[in-house]
Amino acid sequence: MKEYKIWAFARSAAPNLPALEEQLADVMREADRRGYIIVNSCMEQKYGTEFWRPDLFAMLTAVQQGRVNAVMVQSLDRLSHDITTLYRILRFLQNYGAVLITTETNLRYELFLTGLENRLLSRPKKRKPVWVCEECEDGNS
Repeated sequence: MKEYKIWAFARSAAPNLPALEEQLADVMREADRRGYIIVNSCMEQKYGTEFWRPDLFAMLTAVQQGRVNAVMVQSLDRLSHDITTLYRILRFLQNYGAVLITTETNLRYELFLTGLENRLLSRPKKRKPVWVCEECEDGNS
């Protein structure tokens, strides 16, 4: 089984800091339960349609530099509500061989519903899948 170095990420636009803190704590507890190494974490009170977010870019920089090989969130919409922005983030993770792990939703199903699954799968074959399949030993379906 692959050793995941996790960046735990939480985002909400709601002005409810305790709920945001609990979201991040839930993600970190789940990462710990699964035996992942938590390298860093962040939470941001920003709208999911915004792309230029400092904490998002800190996480992406850590992926680019190889400090983390996985990002863990409660659900896909914690990264972005905007499909174009979401695709850019997922493509970036895929380009750097990082996976996205969701704690409360079926990521593959979410990707299917958004129409992003086929777009990500149709990329060059040398790219790794961006999701982790909990039922599969190697993370692939």
